[in-house]
Amino acid sequence: MSEGHLHSSPGYAGHKGALSARMKRIEGQVRGIERMIADDTYCIDVLTQVSAITKALQSVSLALLDDHLGHCVVEAAAAGITLTPTTVFRRKGDASLNVRFAGLMSGYEFSTLLETILLVGGERELSGLEAVAAVDVPVRMRTFVTPTCPYCPRAVLTAFRFALSNPNITGEGIEANEFPTLSSGYRISGVPDTVIEGAAGVEGVRAARVLGAQPEPAFVEALTQAVGEAGPAAG
Repeated sequence: MSEGHLHSSPGYAGHKGALSARMKRIEGQVRGIERMIADDTYCIDVLTQVSAITKALQSVSLALLDDHLGHCVVEAAAAGITLTPTTVFRRKGDASLNVRFAGLMSGYEFSTLLETILLVGGERELSGLEAVAAVDVPVRMRTFVTPTCPYCPRAVLTAFRFALSNPNITGEGIEANEFPTLSSGYRISGVPDTVIEGAAGVEGVRAARVLGAQPEPAFVEALTQAVGEAGPAAG
């Protein structure tokens, strides 16, 4: 199952009943305006009620925004998700956030979307990845792509396969055109380009990259060479 949100319950879950009650009151006010119009009520009186409803809706939206900032955004930041929009894929009931795509999955990347859903849903085998499963330090694989590149989906899906095989690996597809500053920082000159690097707080991972849609063994070799003798940072 794929999910575009980051958590099993929304930020307002703790007071959903109160929000629901407020929305029901607003619904009653809207129905009241409908009756006022049917009864040919004076325009100013109708507008006064419309203004009251608008203020009530604004109050609800502010409450939801506060919940979002205090819950959803905090969770995203804790997971290292800083790019917007980002689509997160995960199995039903799984809290992992290590399979994600930053940007719009259009063009050839629409096929990545479909294949990722099949991967996450268990419709595709994840065999032959013993070396990948043995990685015991947090590693990030960022694959830069563009919608017009027919070879990019293969590289992204390889990173996603690795991430689904090992929770220590984060597979992240990035639409290079949508994030030009990030792409420039990694000196992306062609796609697909997969950068392998250590996650925050990890020492000893040697940055590596795989240019083009190489066969899967090339990614495995680059990953194992990058990890080397890496381990968690001390203290």
